[in-house]
Amino acid sequence: MDEASKKRKERLEQLKKRKIEAAVGDDSVSMSFRNYTPANESLKDQESKITTPADIGDTVEKKMEGVVEKVIQEEDEKRAKDIDIFTLAPKKPNWDLKRDIEPKLLKLEKKTRAAIIELIRKERPQDLSMA
Repeated sequence: MDEASKKRKERLEQLKKRKIEAAVGDDSVSMSFRNYTPANESLKDQESKITTPADIGDTVEKKMEGVVEKVIQEEDEKRAKDIDIFTLAPKKPNWDLKRDIEPKLLKLEKKTRAAIIELIRKERPQDLSMA
């Protein structure tokens, strides 16, 4: 691969030189520059190098192969354990009722206190007159 890249760089440098010369020189040279193909390398002679998985070094997929299996195994172990129904149930079975009724009880408590205070005020003047 290094050889191929070096050859390509050399060809690119030659093309740049020819382009500069063509800009300075005659137009007929620039036309031949566009159709440039090296004589020793034709499309038939070039080897196509395809990268195979064996050529590739460490990849994310290769690093993660063992992790996936470990996670699956841990999940299977968790599922295999017996589930205790008492740990799933809430400690107080009426927690949702308490949550729903609490605002209504607060209103009633305020009204109850107001009613008690009113009753005390009504009875207090009578208590003072008896004494």
